[in-house]
Amino acid sequence: MIKYCCQVNDWEIYELEVSEDHVHLYVSMQPKWSPSEVMNTIKGGTSKKIREMYPELDEVYWGSTFWCDGFLVKSVGKITDKVISEYIRKHRNNH
Repeated sequence: MIKYCCQVNDWEIYELEVSEDHVHLYVSMQPKWSPSEVMNTIKGGTSKKIREMYPELDEVYWGSTFWCDGFLVKSVGKITDKVISEYIRKHRNNH
């Protein structure tokens, strides 16, 4: 679902790691998108779809929200794409 959301919005995923309790996403988007718009779109869209697919689990597992509040965004500055990709791949191999 995250990949689809990025595809329809023309965001390029460099790395994606979905863990049990968090997601690492290294993505590129046009300057017209703010990080909060991207995360709200991803979190809102995936939450809506999962709730549609599994309505019976709503009260048991999710209560009022599917995703936790907040997110962490870091921009690429002095580090290289390779360093970021290796960091995410390391998390993939540890889970």
